[in-house]
Amino acid sequence: MPTVNLDLQLKFLIELETALEDALTKYSGEGAEKLAELNYMRKEVLRAKRVIAERRASEAKPRRQYSTPEYQEVAYS
Repeated sequence: MPTVNLDLQLKFLIELETALEDALTKYSGEGAEKLAELNYMRKEVLRAKRVIAERRASEAKPRRQYSTPEYQEVAYS
């Protein structure tokens, strides 16, 4: 399974969130449909940031080490 760089993804999402906030300001006078779409994208970016934060927190916790290799295989498979 490939390793995912969560810090890089988080950086991208922060930049995307900033761009969406700028777009919301720029298009504040546009139609409701465009604003609704931008708000939806912003909510999805916020959700993705929460998921990454949870994943980073879970990776920071040390995994339990089992004394025998047989138990290690069961625990990680």
